[in-house]
Amino acid sequence: MPSHALLDCHILRFDMLRQLLLLFILLSLAKGPWAQDARNEAYFESNWGLASISGFSSGAVFPGTSLLAGGRTFIGKTSFVEGQFGLAFPSIVTAKVGGGWKWDSGWSCSTGVRIWPLHVYAATGIPTKRCNRNISAAKQRKLERRGKTAADLKCSEWVFSFEMSMSGLGETVWPELKEHPDFDEWEEYSFYSYGMITVGHRWLF
Repeated sequence: MPSHALLDCHILRFDMLRQLLLLFILLSLAKGPWAQDARNEAYFESNWGLASISGFSSGAVFPGTSLLAGGRTFIGKTSFVEGQFGLAFPSIVTAKVGGGWKWDSGWSCSTGVRIWPLHVYAATGIPTKRCNRNISAAKQRKLERRGKTAADLKCSEWVFSFEMSMSGLGETVWPELKEHPDFDEWEEYSFYSYGMITVGHRWLF
């Protein structure tokens, strides 16, 4: 895919992304009855990944990175809905919405949709030792001298995800999709990515 075509694709899809981000922000600010007693969890996340790209050469792999702000609203003891948006390379901006579960151990899993570039994703979060609240008595006393508790320790986790686009599904497990009249548009929506794997680090607040 020529570079000018990629640029045209990006410009055409930016307005759609802007409208979807505005909708997401409005929904996140809404305080309906279901969310009045919900607890929230905010975070920053940096990601690095590799995408399988169409249009350049067979089996081409392209690196990417992103810096995101996100948040979760828990709608049950373990279940949550979440959203992220931020800067990315090479797509310039990106956004995701989804839901999942987080257990007392700190482990989590989630699934959802990356709005731009359009993919479905599955992810898992693995807490670091900083998330362990069962601290030693000596460390507890040190925190108390500073007027702090274990809850004041900053928590972080590693995040691993796998993502697949509609064009990726058509090229791998569902070839009938390639016959769909909108298949070329799906390639544009996914920024010509078949799929990607990412590794990220998340700082919880």
